[in-house]
Amino acid sequence: MKIGLISNVRARRNVHGLPPLPDAAPGMAIIHRPLEGIEGLAPALDELAREGIDVLAINGGDGTVSTVLTRLFEARPFETLPALALLSGGTTNMNAADVGLRGKPGRALERLMRRAAEGGLDPLTVERSVLRVGYGAARPAVHGMFFGTAAICRAILLCRYMIRRMKVQPTWAMATTLGLGLLRPLMGRGRADPLYRGQDMTVRIAGAEGRPETQLLSLVTTLDRLILGSRPFWGSEAGALHYTGIAFPPDRLWRSAYRVLWGGGGRGLSPAHYVSRNADRISFEMNCSFTVDGEIFRPEPGVPVEVTAGEPVRFVRC
Repeated sequence: MKIGLISNVRARRNVHGLPPLPDAAPGMAIIHRPLEGIEGLAPALDELAREGIDVLAINGGDGTVSTVLTRLFEARPFETLPALALLSGGTTNMNAADVGLRGKPGRALERLMRRAAEGGLDPLTVERSVLRVGYGAARPAVHGMFFGTAAICRAILLCRYMIRRMKVQPTWAMATTLGLGLLRPLMGRGRADPLYRGQDMTVRIAGAEGRPETQLLSLVTTLDRLILGSRPFWGSEAGALHYTGIAFPPDRLWRSAYRVLWGGGGRGLSPAHYVSRNADRISFEMNCSFTVDGEIFRPEPGVPVEVTAGEPVRFVRC
């Protein structure tokens, strides 16, 4: 079995040096390609495709994963896509926490090889769709596992500030941002608040007719669990995309927070304020920024942002 490893040396957990690679197990090989920047990604993937790798391991954060996924699906360097193994090498590693390898990258790779040698790769894999985000004919589509807009983008910027300027650990920064967002309604800040305010948009789910509304946030994901193990989606329809939208101002957000984030199937939330659906295609008409796996993008004026479910991908999870 051949494992191709792409490492983003600028990712947060790699910036002080890449972890030592484990010795390859009998019958296995690791081909490592560290990258200083995105310009080296295309030739690295082309080389790994020629090598006929069975597993593509990505050592970086969520943004690195999105960059690699975008290249894989837009340029198609592999005739048959290998299984993907996501390593927690970045500032945020929400994708790896759900469909990747637990723990530090070096130990995670060692565990992958040991488990694969014992029982093969198939028992370790899970299939998930990758979402595709198109936001203008002149702009390349972006691929990833999580899409968000409105307050989610503002929360990401706040998290970055706490991590970079205040030296807060990423997990604590995300938890603090989430807590602040929930406390905002109690503080009476209203529309002047930089975090707790609404954004006008029209959302069309599975081609259905939408209507203009003001949203606190909207998210779309193919992940099963998000930050802090939350599952803020409860739709029962068929579809690879989980969509959740919260209207602004939300109804009793503080009291409803636990049910929104960690509740079960019947959450008892106001359908006028809390909507969750499954679909394979969701369209947004808006003039605000959006994020894909932590990276911020801006749509073209008057051009809908189209989020669609791509083909299923095998992820190695152990």
